[in-house]
Amino acid sequence: MTTGTAYRIENLDVYRKSIALGTRLYQEAGNGKARSAVGERVRENTLALVLNLASGLGFWEKQWKTSHFAASKRALMELTPLLELMVALGEMKAETEAQFAAELQDLTRMIGGLLRQAQRREGSGDDPAPPREGGACESPTFYH
Repeated sequence: MTTGTAYRIENLDVYRKSIALGTRLYQEAGNGKARSAVGERVRENTLALVLNLASGLGFWEKQWKTSHFAASKRALMELTPLLELMVALGEMKAETEAQFAAELQDLTRMIGGLLRQAQRREGSGDDPAPPREGGACESPTFYH
């Protein structure tokens, strides 16, 4: 555990759960038969989940929080079918997948709450966001 983090994100329940789940998933997907393309994708998504969550928790800017929490939630959503594929391919036991699925659901709810909270704050108008790429917003804000 890191001791010099300025924001002490490691004390947050969602962060601790993501690290615990991420560690076990990463190890499970890298052992034995799981060294397949599906297993590697599980490992990539596990890293994306944990790293994007940590980044979102570390940012003060609302737009970055929203972006990183959304990326973390996407990684979670992709893990469910990937784990089902691992079971179908014989790379993971169904009981193990069911346990991971329950934990994934719990984390999805937690990250979804963080995302909704960040989106509400983003819409509060007290901190305008820079223009989105491609000019996709109705009234872009430019900074000089």
